[in-house]
Amino acid sequence: MALQVETATRARLTTTNKNSCPQCSEWLLAPDWSEYLSDRCVRHTWSCEACGYQFETAVVFPVAA
Repeated sequence: MALQVETATRARLTTTNKNSCPQCSEWLLAPDWSEYLSDRCVRHTWSCEACGYQFETAVVFPVAA
């Protein structure tokens, strides 16, 4: 079994910019809370340690084929 370094690096590069504070642009490691609303929707609550801003995001997954 071979380690897929290229795939892991590419995935990391595309997700790091999404985890930033909309107020001060500080990078956020993980949400404070995640709530599964349905099979396709997850809500995250975030808080920024740098500026104290709090916000929510929602992730909606596509319908399985």
